[in-house]
Amino acid sequence: MIISRRVGCKAGLADVLRIGFSIVLTLVGWLHFSVALQGMESQASTIYATAWGKTLAQDGTGFYNEIAGDVLKHVSGDVAYQIMPYRRAKMNFFKTNLGCLYPSSLFGLTKAGQIKDPENYIESNGLFAARTHLFVRRGTVPPANLDDLAGKSIAYPSGSIAADVLAGYGARLIGVNSEQDKAEMLVSGRVDMITGMMPDTAIVFADMGGEMPAFDPLLVLYEVAVTFVCHRTQQNENLIISVNKVLEDLQQDPVYRARMAAAVSAQDVLLQGSSEAPEANKKKRPRQNRGGRRLPMHPSR
Repeated sequence: MIISRRVGCKAGLADVLRIGFSIVLTLVGWLHFSVALQGMESQASTIYATAWGKTLAQDGTGFYNEIAGDVLKHVSGDVAYQIMPYRRAKMNFFKTNLGCLYPSSLFGLTKAGQIKDPENYIESNGLFAARTHLFVRRGTVPPANLDDLAGKSIAYPSGSIAADVLAGYGARLIGVNSEQDKAEMLVSGRVDMITGMMPDTAIVFADMGGEMPAFDPLLVLYEVAVTFVCHRTQQNENLIISVNKVLEDLQQDPVYRARMAAAVSAQDVLLQGSSEAPEANKKKRPRQNRGGRRLPMHPSR
């Protein structure tokens, strides 16, 4: 009996030690998990910025970089703003399933077929509205409608809605990954026309110091609100909430408003220099928007 008791005590002590050791392992595992979770929560949201040329340069200069800087320096939480070549930025954005893309548009990415599950993405309110037109060399009459494109060569940004908008009109479409290359292709005569957003095109050609290209302001291929587009994660949802709040505050900031006014001024220069479209047509013909819808500057969530 005594031996039996002693054996029982030993067995009981072993069970206690085993249970205690299991609890310790569980606690240690939970602590490791908690630290890892906190590390994930503290990681910076990554925004992949598509280096495109003068308006979004690899060195951080340019209109789009300046606007992003105005916004992101005021957001809550850590943000990693990574400028990459156009195609690499898009590749990383879609490959990671975590980050954001800028400058972009959820409507544009979906329309272009690059996003097939828009419900898994979110976007900020619009930073500003951007219209896309067709530009031709000075001295050339710009097209008044898309039926005038048969047999023409057109350079456009690879992966943009432009390919979908211009398809079926008999034009030869050439995708490019740099706004500078696109502009030079037009100036050199390698293409008959290019697609270009406003105010981007005005800024690029003003920087090149050459003649402003001609376009018909009434022919609008599409108009979108430029946004931050993100994969739908809790971290990115928090970022978008913060971005939207900053955008509301910036509307009252004189420096930000001056920068936007300067962009409008560059656009006005191009509009004033585009005299090839017949005045009669400008007065009588309504503006055409053939490629999409106009997105509100503050789309509903």
